[in-house]
Amino acid sequence: MSERGLAPNKRFGQNFLIEPRILDIIVRLADLAPNDIVLEVGTGMGTLTRRLAEDPSLLLSVEVDSGLYILSRDLLGNCEKLRLIHGDIMEGKTRLNSEVCERLDQALVAPNSGDFKVVSNLPYNISTPFLTTLILRYGMPDRLVLMLQKELADNLVAQPGSKDYSPLSILVQTLADVRVDRILGREVFWPRPKVESALVVIESHRIDPEPIARALPLVRFLFGERRKSIGGLLKRLPPTMGGASLDEEERARLLGSVDLTGKERAEELPPEAFLALERAIANSSWER
Repeated sequence: MSERGLAPNKRFGQNFLIEPRILDIIVRLADLAPNDIVLEVGTGMGTLTRRLAEDPSLLLSVEVDSGLYILSRDLLGNCEKLRLIHGDIMEGKTRLNSEVCERLDQALVAPNSGDFKVVSNLPYNISTPFLTTLILRYGMPDRLVLMLQKELADNLVAQPGSKDYSPLSILVQTLADVRVDRILGREVFWPRPKVESALVVIESHRIDPEPIARALPLVRFLFGERRKSIGGLLKRLPPTMGGASLDEEERARLLGSVDLTGKERAEELPPEAFLALERAIANSSWER
């Protein structure tokens, strides 16, 4: 990087993993097979990319930084299974890079395609919108091995009632098993970040994501005032979520049908409670 006049860019959240032992652990946890389709966000200097390109049938690696894209292209241009993409993985707050989507769409329906995996030292500043948008677009990938800010890792594994419990916790836990493999100190990165990091493994339940996708707007609405009772919040449920004609009697009936009193707070409810409540509201709207 020095030879090319490059330096880490804070705007892109660049903290490069420089500990070879951790790179080896990431690849082992990814458990790549010859037909797997792998997405890496943040090629960086290509240290992880080079290891990942040895096994899958297709590795898509996305780099937004022009200098690093050219550097990694020069260093890794002879990797036959690698497709480097220059651009931002997020083209908007809720839209993935169109070239990435085009290549994934083709690869995932190809004959004999293997598992879809995401393996990345994920830039911290895009972690939440990327994960949410990816899951809503493609469902839960078969496996994700991610280096994340510890705060986000805490969020992913948070249980009801904890301060870290959030809509993202519910989305991910509904569709997958999540575990923190290890916590990493600042010294394994260059430059050293101001926060701790965690290596997280997410393994899909391989179930239909549509129910949680439908329930997510309701989850976000209720978490907008997470410490207020859901009964009170349902009085202000937007018409687009089925709240157009929910009078007091109907709200009580709906809550009772899913074994809730209305006094509960969103931060206390397990993921399945939100799914049940959304179904009840949707069925009630359909009946009306």
